Amino acid sequence: MLRVFVLLLLSAGYSGNAYAYLDPASGNALASFFIAIFGSAVFFFKTLFYKIFAHSSYKTQSNKDFASDSKMPVLFSEGEMYWATFRPIVEELIRRKIHFRYITLDVHDPALAIDNDRMHSKRISKNKLGFTKLAGLEAPVMLSTTPNIGSQGYPMQRPKGVKNLVHVFHALVDVSCYRKGSLDFYDSVLLVGEHEAESIRLVESARGLSAKDLIVAGLPCLDDLSRQKEELCKGSSAKDDALITVLVAPSWGTKGCFTEHGTGFVKTLSRAGYKVIIRLHPHSFIFEPESVDKWRLETQELDNVRWDNEAQGTIAMSEADILISDASSIRFDFSFLYEKPVLSLEIPRESRSMFESDYMDVTWADTMVEEIGVWVTSENLGVIDEIVKDTISSFVTETFVGLRNRYVGNFKHSSAVIVEYLEQQAKFLSLTADQLEQQAKFLSLSADQLVSRRRIEELESQVDELRSLLSSHSERES
Repeated sequence: MLRVFVLLLLSAGYSGNAYAYLDPASGNALASFFIAIFGSAVFFFKTLFYKIFAHSSYKTQSNKDFASDSKMPVLFSEGEMYWATFRPIVEELIRRKIHFRYITLDVHDPALAIDNDRMHSKRISKNKLGFTKLAGLEAPVMLSTTPNIGSQGYPMQRPKGVKNLVHVFHALVDVSCYRKGSLDFYDSVLLVGEHEAESIRLVESARGLSAKDLIVAGLPCLDDLSRQKEELCKGSSAKDDALITVLVAPSWGTKGCFTEHGTGFVKTLSRAGYKVIIRLHPHSFIFEPESVDKWRLETQELDNVRWDNEAQGTIAMSEADILISDASSIRFDFSFLYEKPVLSLEIPRESRSMFESDYMDVTWADTMVEEIGVWVTSENLGVIDEIVKDTISSFVTETFVGLRNRYVGNFKHSSAVIVEYLEQQAKFLSLTADQLEQQAKFLSLSADQLVSRRRIEELESQVDELRSLLSSHSERES
């Protein structure tokens, strides 16, 4: 093939006399033919060059990024749906100029679009080969919001080379709503607030598990929602109508209020003159599309009812005066962030045998229902319009501010706490045996010795600063 291209190129370049007649049509055809052949040859060699050199270089760099400095902290995400949790942490790591690895299973993860020399991103295929790579990962500390790593039935094993596997919550919930064994292979948990510690310790005691390190850090996704809310408020104006707006946000599956109670209560609200926004859980469109079509059909002709399909719920929650949901964690996002009440539609208890709540008589979420609003049962669902009116008038903003301060640590600043923890863990767990021994010796010093040693270090630092100033002064005079 290569010889043919070379001969054709030499023929095209030969300028001897041909003593032949060529009609215009045939000439154009032959010219087009040779141009096409020449273009194909150029494309062939260009492609060959990139395959040999460019692709090889990219592959080497890609592998280097994944298996590079094993002293870096690692963030592991399942993908785009958890970006609200990871975005504040990523931004804080970049702001502090800390090198870190970000590994995702989703090609659409927004993190992959970030171009920063301190962020070493890598997408791993969500298949057996990809999970095998993850199992061989080495890192001093790895942060994830995935609650099943290492659990039976979940394809991802706990990476043996990770010294501290850390869980961060992606919603205002505690471990009671997790499946049994979800956090068994984690070493540490970053708590939203102190209240979550009780359920974790209860599970550990019930199953004889080793105690995890529990650190109150806050909730990054709530901080991200707060940021979105503030940005929205800057460019928005007051409500353009006097109608009370009700946001209806069901869970998906059997726990959803539409599945359990139907859409009849939406009709009641519409007839009473309320403005209703319906926002389904994203999983409903994936796992119950036929039900979604049915609910749309039942509500499409109702006055003042609209469906919200925005990627983020910020706009819908900002417009709403009250939220109606079921067991969804959106109840706490709404009440704690927007400081407005919630109606929780009662859902019959399913068997708890597969969830950590099986060990608990009452969960934190159960105790919070009447703190943030009221229960609504099937018996009084027919007068939900009156319940909405009474609930709005009986709750004040201070109630929700107090609840948020009590249950959410480091509000708006959780990422700083989390990054500080990751940086400290990465440094400490990367120490060699000799360095650890020196550290132990240092910690064994008496209080007076520690004070003296720190004072000496401060003096040495001040001497270095003076030397630097003198050196700069000398250079300016010369």
